[in-house]
Amino acid sequence: RRESRRLGCVVVDGMRKRRPKVARKPLVLAFGLFAGSPVVMTSQSSPEERRLTSAAVRTKHGIIIDAGSSGSRVHVYTWRVGGGGARGSFDLVSDAIMKTSPGLSAFAANASEAGASLAPLLSFAKERVDDIGTTPIFLKATAGLRMVGDKAKDAILRAAAADLSASGFLFRNEWASMLDGQDEGLYGWLSVNYLLDTLDPPTALQGETAREPVGVIDLGGGSVQMVVASSKSSSSSGGSGSSGGSGSRAGSSSNSGSDGSSSSSSSSVVGRLLAFAGRTYSVDVRSHLGFGLDAARNAALHAVLSEQRVENKPLPHPCLPKGTLMAHVQGELVGEGDWSRCLQLQHRLFATGSFGGVDQPSLRTLFVGFSFMYDRTAAIGLLDGSPVLLGSQSVTRGSIEKAGTALCALDEASLVQRFASHEDAHKVHNFCGDVAYISALLAAFGFEDTTELTVANQIQDVEIVWTLGAMLAWSVELAGGSNEDASCT
Repeated sequence: RRESRRLGCVVVDGMRKRRPKVARKPLVLAFGLFAGSPVVMTSQSSPEERRLTSAAVRTKHGIIIDAGSSGSRVHVYTWRVGGGGARGSFDLVSDAIMKTSPGLSAFAANASEAGASLAPLLSFAKERVDDIGTTPIFLKATAGLRMVGDKAKDAILRAAAADLSASGFLFRNEWASMLDGQDEGLYGWLSVNYLLDTLDPPTALQGETAREPVGVIDLGGGSVQMVVASSKSSSSSGGSGSSGGSGSRAGSSSNSGSDGSSSSSSSSVVGRLLAFAGRTYSVDVRSHLGFGLDAARNAALHAVLSEQRVENKPLPHPCLPKGTLMAHVQGELVGEGDWSRCLQLQHRLFATGSFGGVDQPSLRTLFVGFSFMYDRTAAIGLLDGSPVLLGSQSVTRGSIEKAGTALCALDEASLVQRFASHEDAHKVHNFCGDVAYISALLAAFGFEDTTELTVANQIQDVEIVWTLGAMLAWSVELAGGSNEDASCT
């Protein structure tokens, strides 16, 4: 749960609800809902088309439950449509959020209880929509649930679908499903660039030039996605076409985990075509299952446990606070608080694993990192000792490693004192390893010591998360949009 005390947020029952923000220029969108379909966007530019009239404007709601590895979060989106007459317009008004824990993966042994765990989220959503029966609700599970095995995963999703069907919201059984890593990455990229207005066309009267979209790095608990518009993007929607909507470039690799990396890790890169405002973007989506922060932490632990043990002595773990004892079924561990050795351990996770089997992109564009990229840097005050719950910060690998060295040198008592008021205070023993992993991850992505990255968790008072991009796409699908309406060639 995140409390919110600043930057235009209000607390609703202890959860965050966004204040309505100034109306954005609506985007006209036509999406392919399923993998393999081209994703097409065009943006209105005429002032007459953008003028909203009270007779035409309608308010819509849509709900997405993000079933992640550490908990489930409901997003209740409110947006306006109409005014410009395009059925696909989407003018975001607010995003109300609530989180519960544990995540659905915790119900692997008792899947029948998974649906009941969603009750608080459904109650929260019902209080915030006008017409429950016409409001669609989706549940998409990410990498954490995929790791419990197919049988448990399917049983959990069936239980969740049963409760959602009985909730009174507009729901179809197929709307409770796994979210593919490539789609998660693409929707995250769309969320960030929608909020940054890089999808809007330049205004000729103001002498503007087209703004280039930023790349994104979304570090979750079970997986990480890196998404960037490739050099093949063009300034015209004509040309080579878009028949390969799911990608003209694709590749993947997997790893058995013999070196200590996650036994369920896999990596892939898929090219997706995305056309809007007279421009066509070739978007490369890199998804790395098993390289999320929680998964990497477990992989590092197993790597330590695989080392030779001195009889009757705890096994040293370089990433735990110095002197901290950790009990494990395979034996006791003792923390060393050694940044150098901890960083080496994290780099080993990438040395021979599946991550290296996928080519990484050039870093010519600007990047925004969110989710754990923000939560383990700016949110804990890593660089300057001033935790920032909401906002953004510019970081480099060099600045992260300098601050990480100081962080890892603290013993557990000092860590507890420093982060006593932080929402993740009970996880302080993980902070050294988490920060070292972020540095190693950036190195694996090709970031130099001085390459800048903006870490953020909100833009224009809206949380950065893949669910917004998904809602953009699905709202058009539900409104009757199809690929036939798209200007895709």
